[in-house]
Order: sequence, then C-alpha cells, then structure tokens
Amino acid sequence: MDFPGDVRLDELGERGAIEVLKKVYDRGHPIGIGDDCGVVEWDGSYLLVTTDVLNARSHMPPGATPYQLGWYLVSVNLSDVAAMGGRPIGILTALSLPRTTSLDYLRELARGIEDCAKEFGIPVLGGDTKESSEVSLAGTGLGKVAKDRILLRRGAKAGDVLVVTGELGRAGLAYTQLKDPPRQKAALETLLRPYARVEEGKAFAESGAVTSCMDVSDGLGATLGEMAKQSGVHFEVAWDRLPLPEDLQKLPFPDAKELALYYGGDYELVATVTPSKLAGLQKRLADSRHKMTVIGGVAEHGGNALHTPQGTVTLEDRGWEHFRSGPP
Repeated sequence: MDFPGDVRLDELGERGAIEVLKKVYDRGHPIGIGDDCGVVEWDGSYLLVTTDVLNARSHMPPGATPYQLGWYLVSVNLSDVAAMGGRPIGILTALSLPRTTSLDYLRELARGIEDCAKEFGIPVLGGDTKESSEVSLAGTGLGKVAKDRILLRRGAKAGDVLVVTGELGRAGLAYTQLKDPPRQKAALETLLRPYARVEEGKAFAESGAVTSCMDVSDGLGATLGEMAKQSGVHFEVAWDRLPLPEDLQKLPFPDAKELALYYGGDYELVATVTPSKLAGLQKRLADSRHKMTVIGGVAEHGGNALHTPQGTVTLEDRGWEHFRSGPP
C-alpha cells in the first residue's frame, strides 16, 4: 500500500512507517526484511544483527536508574537474537548524553550494560559516545545461527500448537504501579530488568519443532497480528491458559485483558510448534528457568480469536506502537 507523502507519522504509526522503509531498502537481504533481526550470510551460517534505541519519552520512567537503563539496553537487543534462535556473540552501544551528565551516571550506565552482557556471556565490543540535549541510548546486538535452524516470524501452519515462555502482563501490571510509592521500586525493576529468553530461543531452534517465532515486545495482540499476516494463518488463544501474574489475575477482566494482551514490554517468546514434536520440546525445556505454556493453536480461517469464559472475542491486532501510543 502506498501512502500520500504528506501523511504524518502519528497517523501512520510505527508499523506503517516500517512498511514504507521496507520498500526503499530492497537489496541484499537473504531472508527479506520484517523479522526480529537482519541477517548476513557468514561462513555457512547467518550473522544476526539487530538494533534498539531508548529515549526519555518512551523508555525512561521517573525513578529509573542508569544501571537499569544499561541492563535494559542490552537485554532488549538480545531478545531479538533469541527470537530467531540465535546465540548472542556481542553488543555495541551508542550513548548520546547531555554535557552536564555526571561521571557517576556514566559509570552506572556502563555497569548495567556490562553486567547484562556478562550474564549472557558476551563482550561489549565498543560503540560511540556523543553529546545530546537529552539522554538517548542505542544498542546493536549480534548473534549467530545455523541456516537450517533460524526461526522466522513466518512459517506457522494450520494445526500447529501456540506456546509462550514465562508470563504475560508483568510489564503492564508494573506500569500501573509506578505512581504508587511503596511499589515503584519493584515496578521499575520489572519494567527495566527483562531477561532475554536466549536459552529458550536456542532450544526452540535446536529442536526442529518450532515453525515460527517472535518476541513479545509490543503486546501479544500486535505480535500475533504480525505473525498471522506473515504466515497467512489465524490464531486461537485460550484466556484461561495464559500464564498471568497472580496480582494481574485479581483484576477485573477488561483491565487484565488490556495489560496482558495489549501493553507489551514482557519480552517473552511466542512460537508455533508442530504438534507431533510438542512433547519433545516440552522435555527439552523441562529444566529451563522460564516455563513454556501452551496457550492455543493455529487455524486456517476465522481471524485471530480469544476464547474466554464469557465467550469468544476478537484478539485485536494492536499493542504499543511508536508515533501512536502515548508515553508509558
């Protein structure tokens, strides 16, 4: 679809902007554009390359520490590598900081970056440092995956089983607690200390059971909307199967549904699995630090649907979206 040149980004949204850019960047893509990472052919494998930018408006709530921002910068990049089944191999960072930034701030920011990189066994390879009117942080994550084991957003087939790692709605619930002083500290830790599902992503890839995969950064609704579009299928999700935090389960259903499905920031992996290989994948992940839960399946027709005790409703194709969503 072509858009008039005078359309503004707040009308188009991030996903629309990406579609415009994909039509311009049309060369040298072994698997095309539109997955969690770009790829470069490398010695019989794929080099995975991804980048993420953090800015004050969207990613730095009041009270956030530089250490938390440093950890977050690394982890969100490694989440993209995990979504494609890759083994992380390094991270670069570009730090844009006001000239009045204190040395303590810089050191704590670097310590958060280094600690997260160390947690996943990778080096900080370098980057760039520049002056800016406000804090803006960019990370570039690198990974590697065998060509025959790479996970893409496309590939789901009718009859596949739908699974997700960890819990959904943790970040959304934490957001609602930011303005409650007794809970603010814990909420910031939940929002800004995600743990990239690298172990699970590698297991997904090595199993040969997973037909498509994506990380849940912008909400399950938007994630499954994108995967449905790329694979030409539809998803059926059972509300009572979703792995939700205990406190979220206590909320009224409309509030719980909004936070669990449409807020984002959980950085879990959602994947489709060949039914005959599900048991083998479950066995492979039995000792994983983050559980895997079956939450539904893949259908050929019918649109994305959410089955609830009150009946079936549309699982909307929406979530957090830059240029459209308000500040978190």
